[in-house]
Amino acid sequence: MNIHEGEALQNAARMSKLGVHGLAIALNVPRSTLYYNFRKERLDDTIRMRAAKALGITTDQLFGGAYNNPADMYEHPTRTTGDDLRMQKALGMGPDALHVVPIRAQAGYSKHYLDPAFVEELEVMNVPNMPYKGDRYRVFEVSGDSMEPTLKEGFHVVAETVSPDYWNSTAQFYIYVIVTEDRIMVKRLYRKEDNEHFVCISDNEEFYPQFLLPKSEIKELWLVKRKIDWEMPPPKRFEIKV
Repeated sequence: MNIHEGEALQNAARMSKLGVHGLAIALNVPRSTLYYNFRKERLDDTIRMRAAKALGITTDQLFGGAYNNPADMYEHPTRTTGDDLRMQKALGMGPDALHVVPIRAQAGYSKHYLDPAFVEELEVMNVPNMPYKGDRYRVFEVSGDSMEPTLKEGFHVVAETVSPDYWNSTAQFYIYVIVTEDRIMVKRLYRKEDNEHFVCISDNEEFYPQFLLPKSEIKELWLVKRKIDWEMPPPKRFEIKV
């Protein structure tokens, strides 16, 4: 069973480094125009050619391959050809890819974290040999200096989602990403005995005092599993002995 061309284009856009937003910019059209085309069974030839060129693939690959054959994509998920792997690598997606929430997208994420279209348009990151993969995990960029020296601004953390059913049994003093209505924070958490509040703790306590956060204000909670440190330390001086 093949899906129509609009759906194939949507699948390809979401799997690419561009995402839907980037594809709209590349085609110089509003996102609403793209979403309109995603509903069309047959795309105009101009759109077909321009979209394939923007995505860096041929029209045959875009409309005649896995992007419009859900039987191949879902009924046989373990059968991946060499061409599929090369395509996934070229487009920046694949089984190891993680969605990234950079600082510039965090305000929007707080508002639209439940919108699958918004999440699908986030950047993706491929980290070789990363044991964490799939929708349960997400990468967040650290903002500010409240968690120094453990986490500096610009570092990235890989975090695992924590279901609200387990918020009353979270590990004490571990680092979490906390999503509220208006911001994203990275803090250590301590559960109060009333099970209604967390104490948010910054490693840089000299400048960032502890504060109480009602659990009712939390939209999402992510347990930090890894940090990605992009910074090289300054040269270390040694005594020359030879």
